[in-house]
Amino acid sequence: MNIAEITEKQVTERAQAALPAELTLFKIAFFHTKGNMRIVVQLDKPSDAYGSVNIGECEAYARKLRDGLDDLEKTMGVNLNYSLEVSSAGAERELSSLADVRRFSALPLSVTFTAESGKVLSEVLKATTIEGDTVVFSLADCKYNRKRLTPKKILAAPPYRVDWNHIKKIRLHLDV
Repeated sequence: MNIAEITEKQVTERAQAALPAELTLFKIAFFHTKGNMRIVVQLDKPSDAYGSVNIGECEAYARKLRDGLDDLEKTMGVNLNYSLEVSSAGAERELSSLADVRRFSALPLSVTFTAESGKVLSEVLKATTIEGDTVVFSLADCKYNRKRLTPKKILAAPPYRVDWNHIKKIRLHLDV
């Protein structure tokens, strides 16, 4: 392990320790440039239907993490020379597991997948059921789909049965 990997591991440990009980760490990323490190933290709130973390929660977490990082600098005797960005995972967050799909199944999802025909499709769908590693999707009744299809066609569209391994990208769809 080099010093950057050790530092990232210690920063990640501090990031986990700073979390209040109602929040989870969605993603942490490190960007190194000559002499400094940018730490980008995205938070999730499992108790919220959309996973939304408000600005006050982000600010409180950032203050607590900054205190932990200041303590780490004193303990290690080094200057991390970092900048910190804390935000919610976002309204169009990427989903990384079947558990995420299950959690957000009531919401429209932008899904890029390889269909049974071998063709790559991108659709706005709603997860209706999950059977093992297969997700059954229907067209989501949302503004995006209503612009191109009638409500009757949305309801009549056949479901897509997609194996998790055939999903190239899946994220929450923000319907504005």
